Amino acid sequence: MTVAHSITQFKCRVCGEPLKFDMKNPGAFISKSDHEDFFGMKLTTYRVAHDTDDERHFNTVIVDHAGFFRGHRDAYTEPLDGITPTIDRNYWIFHEESSPIGKTENVRLALLISRTDRWVVDVVCPNTMKVSEIATLMVDRVEESQRVYNVIPQPMETRIADMDIHAWTSDERVLCVSFTNGSLKPTIDALAEHIVNEKEDSIVPRRRMLSVIFKILETNPNLSPSMLSRIMNEDMLFATLHTPYEERIPSIVERTAQRFPVAAEILGPLLRGYITFVDVLEGEFSSEYEEIFELIDFVNRRRILG
Repeated sequence: MTVAHSITQFKCRVCGEPLKFDMKNPGAFISKSDHEDFFGMKLTTYRVAHDTDDERHFNTVIVDHAGFFRGHRDAYTEPLDGITPTIDRNYWIFHEESSPIGKTENVRLALLISRTDRWVVDVVCPNTMKVSEIATLMVDRVEESQRVYNVIPQPMETRIADMDIHAWTSDERVLCVSFTNGSLKPTIDALAEHIVNEKEDSIVPRRRMLSVIFKILETNPNLSPSMLSRIMNEDMLFATLHTPYEERIPSIVERTAQRFPVAAEILGPLLRGYITFVDVLEGEFSSEYEEIFELIDFVNRRRILG
């Protein structure tokens, strides 16, 4: 039996500093979200923060019932002194270890901008572009449209430099996309409202999940709003799995693959903790996202890990 610990240790994803917090002390973390059992583990998501000389680093981490760190959901920074009037138009770029997508076949640029918290998530963006400048210009255009229209057109169309941009807006967010062709515009139009109006405990959406969504749309533009919501909010996709029944993994994989063929290639590495579900969705299996989520539900429902 695993002995539970109340102290969880991990490294800050922004600066690498070793951190720890007491799960039993509500003052040691900002928020806490309990989850249903996931592949035999009881997992909880915590948001914690620590300060450096001039900024605060936020980490959202996944912890199991024994107090062991199982993965990061996200990490980002905020200036300690806030945004002063002299730099009123500056936007801070969401921190993520992975790079944004440089370009896709159908999308040249995709940014999600906060009008209230002054962050920008660079989902699809070549490294030659100045993300903060684009965010500043886009919000200027949105505010200009608010002065002209009683209701801003959805999407609002504008042009920045040599890019034609479609922008979907809410009171808090702007999703701006520059298409290389028009094939994905109807799909983005159908999903944009759910992205700009999303309500969650994190003020910053995960770029990795938004990148996964855009990657899925390249091969399957029929992503439903319900699946979009699940992909964006499923913390467990970031968790490193663990099963105490490692000797059973080969038979588990063999039996499960009879129903879900994708299990033959991904379930073994997942159960051994070599990869996470978000790694799978980012890789060559993004087009099989529906089967992957069916696999998750099947394993959880059958409790085949004991």
